[in-house]
Amino acid sequence: MKGCLDGIRVLELGNFISGPYGAMLLSDMGAEVIKVENPKGGDPFRGWDLGGDQPNFWAYNRGKKSVTLNLQTPEGKEIFYGLVKKADVVMENYRPGVTKKLLIDYDTLRTINERIICCSITGTGPTGPYVNRPAYDTVGQGMGGMMSVLMDPKDPKPIGPAYADCLSGMFSAVGVLGALVSRSQTGKGQQVDATMAGSILAFLIAPATETLAHGQAPGPYTRPRQSQTYAFSGSDGLPFAIHLSSPQKFWEGLCKSVEHPELIEDPRFKTRPDRRKNYDELHKTFAAVFKEKPRSHWMERLEANDVPHTPVYNLQEVFEDPQIQHMGMQIQIERTTKPAIRTVKFPLEYSETKIPHPAPPPELGEHNVEFLTSLGYDETKIAGFKEKGVI
Repeated sequence: MKGCLDGIRVLELGNFISGPYGAMLLSDMGAEVIKVENPKGGDPFRGWDLGGDQPNFWAYNRGKKSVTLNLQTPEGKEIFYGLVKKADVVMENYRPGVTKKLLIDYDTLRTINERIICCSITGTGPTGPYVNRPAYDTVGQGMGGMMSVLMDPKDPKPIGPAYADCLSGMFSAVGVLGALVSRSQTGKGQQVDATMAGSILAFLIAPATETLAHGQAPGPYTRPRQSQTYAFSGSDGLPFAIHLSSPQKFWEGLCKSVEHPELIEDPRFKTRPDRRKNYDELHKTFAAVFKEKPRSHWMERLEANDVPHTPVYNLQEVFEDPQIQHMGMQIQIERTTKPAIRTVKFPLEYSETKIPHPAPPPELGEHNVEFLTSLGYDETKIAGFKEKGVI
């Protein structure tokens, strides 16, 4: 089955997370993604400091093909230009100015292929006072405001996954899709710029808009209080969470679940403003009740009373949940000479253009012969490129 991007060819000049993740999402939707890597080790996530064949690499590089090119050599550049002629998209997450220095920037590539779409992912953009600063995920999170709504300001410690890397990768994929639609109307490509800081801030659009409206910056507990979200543990120590939101029926269902209907009219908690005002007191009151019985008991009670709830799973427990299994979120990718990879499937479903099952992540330079041959290079020439370190 072919995906909705069948026929689209992407050249990925990506390392680590943001570029590879954005390109992988396009691959998941059916695009042919050629990962162009440095011959000396390729993407650092291939080996990192833990040895080769790492889950970090699998996670962001399934379904791709790998070509090695030393873009600092005239021969490597020539081969890349040949690939650009037959490509639709070039996606990269180099530091600003690198593509121009290498003569692989949009202004150069558009002279080779006017339909080419170039997508660059940087920390804060191609211009501005911070353009020369190095940027990794933490920089994007801190500058975009994410860390302030995750960390305890009294005990600041970075927590959580690579939000800035992954969100900029996602926004870059969205940007490419938009550019492809525009090209279908104009016949011309364009430059697309995504940033880690900007992607974080765009993701935080609601708290950012609220801050601009009333001038009060949120902290890590602002939204839980506003949305009436709570976390508790049962007598077995297993955690779960409840999201009351605004409908009064959920509050009433919660009180019935713990068999304390008298709390429904308790003046401390009767209305949503009351519950916001007395958030800590409500948590303390219910935490004591929930400690009396195991989580499984409360899951049944909360479901019976139609209260929005969830167990708080770790990432081993997630895949044991019957609904996650029903959704088919875990997939297995077979490899010929290495153990199979278990990972997470692309989360969208298309009724007509079904998502193809992904191929395994490529070995470094696995597809050199395939693409160099397609460009007209023979075995002797390819062997010479390898000997000279071009590929």
